[in-house]
Amino acid sequence: MRGLEAALSIYGEVQKGAFASEALRRVYNDIAPGDRKLTATLLYCTLRRQTLWKTILLKYCRRQPRALPQTTVNALMVGIAGIVELRYFSLPVLVNGIVQAIKNSGEAKDIGLVNAVLHTVSDEAAGFLDELKRSSALRDQALYWGVPGWAAAQWSKELSIPEAKKLVRAVGMKRYLSLRLSRGIDRSEYIRQYSASGRRAWASPFLEFSVRTASNPYPVDLPGFGEGAIMPQSESSMIAAELLASYAKGGRILDMCCGRGVKTGQLADIMPDARIEAWDLSEKKINAARFEIMRMRSEERVTFKTGDALSLVPDEEPDAILLDVPCSGSGTWGRHPEGKWRLLPEDIEKNSVLQKKLLERAASMLRPGGFLLYSTCSLFREENEKVVADVMSRHPELLEMPHLRSASFIRKGKPYGTVIFPALPWVDGFYTALLAKRK
Repeated sequence: MRGLEAALSIYGEVQKGAFASEALRRVYNDIAPGDRKLTATLLYCTLRRQTLWKTILLKYCRRQPRALPQTTVNALMVGIAGIVELRYFSLPVLVNGIVQAIKNSGEAKDIGLVNAVLHTVSDEAAGFLDELKRSSALRDQALYWGVPGWAAAQWSKELSIPEAKKLVRAVGMKRYLSLRLSRGIDRSEYIRQYSASGRRAWASPFLEFSVRTASNPYPVDLPGFGEGAIMPQSESSMIAAELLASYAKGGRILDMCCGRGVKTGQLADIMPDARIEAWDLSEKKINAARFEIMRMRSEERVTFKTGDALSLVPDEEPDAILLDVPCSGSGTWGRHPEGKWRLLPEDIEKNSVLQKKLLERAASMLRPGGFLLYSTCSLFREENEKVVADVMSRHPELLEMPHLRSASFIRKGKPYGTVIFPALPWVDGFYTALLAKRK
């Protein structure tokens, strides 16, 4: 499968509800090796600023997009994104590839329209984009950087308009892969090994066990992945698990919403004496987490349960709990862009209701003297500080513990927890609140 064809196919799946990373993973081996990078780049640049491409399409298309077949609209969206973002891509090659895809889809009658729109965008869109980028209006900044307008407006209420603009630009930033090194892996030697493949990597100045890359390579292709030497993980996520481990030195750990087991694996790696029990509602995610723990060679110390964290019962009273709750994912929109277009403002409030129940449940299960880490990859106070404040108001036995990392992009929450802003391509938006239960 060629790159443009694959990008269009996956984009169509995402429009029907698929997750981009999973859809890409399913067909990765079917894509010509030389086209895999192009496929991923086109897919994610289309998703990242989807509303901007729609606006450009409406501006330069002589027919209403809703009157066009969906395959034609998808081809135009991918083509517009490619013209604007892939500076190195020859316009005739891009247009010819899109036209061929239209032919293959059976919509040959739209070839002339597609050709005309893409050439017009190439000739005329630069001025429109420049006006948006230089605009002082928050709504224009949100459109340019690919952030839902309602989210930008909410941040302007919670922060300030200048800070909201800064956050919008940060959320719209292109993300790159960072790698967590497992215990005992020499970072300098790993960077040498990684660089020998012709790719660029360097040591994170912020985390001593992290390596930063200048791209987004497929994890399975990375040296050391199969052996459990490394794990792709944002530095913000690494900080969260590290924070819990720095207070809870071992014992019985409960990961209440383990997802695919990334932080479960990190805890197992950096807490070799801990016994970990991991839960998730999704059997599919539990299976992925089991694989992650097998890859990390920690099966003997980690057990799993599938079910509702509000009703499951731990095998042992936990000494520490990691509660990485389901959330809007707004801090990771640069990495998982399809999520922001599926989220509605009212979903934030719905999330907070569940988050409060989960935190209440965690507080009730934690042994006195134990530690509880509440975390999200959200940048909304409704899912962060307000959840923690609500639960702590009813639990005087809970005491907030200080965060152990400092940086310009790490700020104290209002009033509880710590917010990590997505100031760098390797740092996603994140929130943590470490709580201790008085004896």
